Amino acid sequence: MIAMSLKGIRGGVGNSTTLAALSFALSALGQKVLVVDMCPENALGLHFNLDYAPAEGWARATLDQTPWYEHAWNIEPGLDILPYGTLTGLEPLQLDTLLRESPQLWSRRQASLAHSVDWVLFDLPQRLPGHSGNPCCEIALNVLNPDAASHVLLQTQRNSRQRLLVNRYDPASQLQRDLLLLWQHHYAQSLVPISLHTDEAMAEALARREPAGRSAPGSLIAQDIISLASWCLLRGGRLE
Repeated sequence: MIAMSLKGIRGGVGNSTTLAALSFALSALGQKVLVVDMCPENALGLHFNLDYAPAEGWARATLDQTPWYEHAWNIEPGLDILPYGTLTGLEPLQLDTLLRESPQLWSRRQASLAHSVDWVLFDLPQRLPGHSGNPCCEIALNVLNPDAASHVLLQTQRNSRQRLLVNRYDPASQLQRDLLLLWQHHYAQSLVPISLHTDEAMAEALARREPAGRSAPGSLIAQDIISLASWCLLRGGRLE
């Protein structure tokens, strides 16, 4: 089993949308995938036609000390999603403290899944260090857009363990082309060799509450995501 995380360099870079599309692509390539929403906003489930902010999920179960995996939803054969669940008031901070004090919690859970899934994908939040730091992942992707804000944050938040994934790339933009060339020069060892192009099909997929590969399988972004999934399989040693 391979654990992978996606985290945006800031909010609004398309992290959850990308993860939903990637999980669908990996499943379509024959992998058994579990997607875990680590964000209290519960937005990831919208990409799979789940109700917004479900009452039950792994976070709620963790605080209540009840079985956590029974709240996973089967989307289709080989693809499950585990929602965060609804926490109120200071409960997200309480859970974050628990996760920081129990750094092996998700490692133990991941180990229990080793024989039932091929991939566990974590959608990580921005401002809860216990949530974002608890899963132990072989592949960690930092999602960024080719814009000035991401460029500044990249210089201040650089983490050598994370691979950089460029999302919403528009080759018609001179600024974006220049930034991509700059990043390819300075971060060649960290940059994922696939840039996800900006495509209206991605926004339409969320409006339809489906991953892009199901909503618009012939779109440019769906093909980009398949390429990214193939890169993941290669990095994880799962390409035959």
